[in-house]
Amino acid sequence: MLAAAVAFLGVAGAAQAAVPRTGVAHGYHHGDVRIGTSRDADGDFVLVDPGRGGLQVRNVANDYFRGWAQGGPSSDADDVWGNGGRADRQTADVDAYYAAARTWDYFLKQHGRRGVHDDGAGPRIFTDVGPPDGEFFAQYDPECGCLALGPAVGGNAAWNTTDIVAHEMTHGITGITAGLELNGEAGGLNESTSDIFGTLVEFEADNDRDRPDYTIGEGVSGRPLRYMDDPTKDGVSKGCWTPGIGDGEEPNHRIGGISNKFFYQLAVGSGKSQWGDSPTCGGAPAVKGIGNDKAGRIWYRALTRYLVPNSNFSGARAAALRAAADLYGAGSTEARTVAAAWLAVGVDGSDPVPGAPQTPSLRWINPQSTAVGAEVLVRLRAPDPQRQRVTFTATGLPPGLTLNADTGVVTGRPTRQGAYEVTFTAADCDGNTSNRQVTWEVTPR
Repeated sequence: MLAAAVAFLGVAGAAQAAVPRTGVAHGYHHGDVRIGTSRDADGDFVLVDPGRGGLQVRNVANDYFRGWAQGGPSSDADDVWGNGGRADRQTADVDAYYAAARTWDYFLKQHGRRGVHDDGAGPRIFTDVGPPDGEFFAQYDPECGCLALGPAVGGNAAWNTTDIVAHEMTHGITGITAGLELNGEAGGLNESTSDIFGTLVEFEADNDRDRPDYTIGEGVSGRPLRYMDDPTKDGVSKGCWTPGIGDGEEPNHRIGGISNKFFYQLAVGSGKSQWGDSPTCGGAPAVKGIGNDKAGRIWYRALTRYLVPNSNFSGARAAALRAAADLYGAGSTEARTVAAAWLAVGVDGSDPVPGAPQTPSLRWINPQSTAVGAEVLVRLRAPDPQRQRVTFTATGLPPGLTLNADTGVVTGRPTRQGAYEVTFTAADCDGNTSNRQVTWEVTPR
């Protein structure tokens, strides 16, 4: 959200002046923890964190996700939240709230990043999204910068562990920095990057109930969704690169096992450890890890400085080597370990690196439907492979809506119904442009 939107634009009963409080939360995944809350105009406590850019949680009570303006912040009369039960709504809310706060703290402490968009604004997180007998899921919606987290389904817990929430928030960071595509090797790198930072946040949080490890989502169903030490443990993921691995319809999570294993060996090393058993590929030499902090700094710099939308694994290897050289020197132990860890998953740099696009990569925008007078926030995303500044323009916006040329955020409240054909344009400093068209329907109030 925009920093100016922290005070709940137009939400009934919203906080007039956010006052930090220390609430007591009883989580299912995270146990008993302290949380920072606010009070609304009616005197109730709300899950809105003024210390983290207005980060907030909204429980939609098994409704489908309908976007930015849906519902209002979760509230409570006495600032004691949840009962620790798997199916309790408040418990789901505070687990998600706690996990998002820990994600915010990790990126700020380790990388100086102030939220997903590095603008000091916290996300809106929607919990208990979808029917209780549906599929359980978690997703990041880039248009509103929101998270949608599914409820407890079929004996499983809700999708709000630390590593899952951090995974989804990282998708937002990836989308506006490297802009990694969602298919092929770039798609695998996209999902893997979220697994990597989800794991690093879990270690940083060091929660007594949700202990740090190198598995993903183990608290949801009782067994991990993915393993970083040896991704093949799940029976479907890949751990070693082979030519053409990203050419078919292989799901991104499975391909991402390659870069997950690379990162594990960069941080922990190959072979057996307290965290698992990670063999090298093709008889590659053993790897001695450099630890989470250094490995995380290298991958964050690679993501935010050198990876581009169509990066493949060879391109990721080159990006990580450049990042390690920037941080520690080209001949450093850290840089040599980066090369060794990529070799240990079969990536030696001989596979050609695709040329980077020259224009800003303005992402797909879904058709929009908004009622007259309803609050709107839609984020455009146009990562530039050359890391140039990008500005945005629009023609045909519904009356009442405006576009911030610097941030690419559309805000306001439509004043007139109708169907509007909108064209968005992103331009870099060299004059390269990309366009997207979208139909924006404004319905009666």
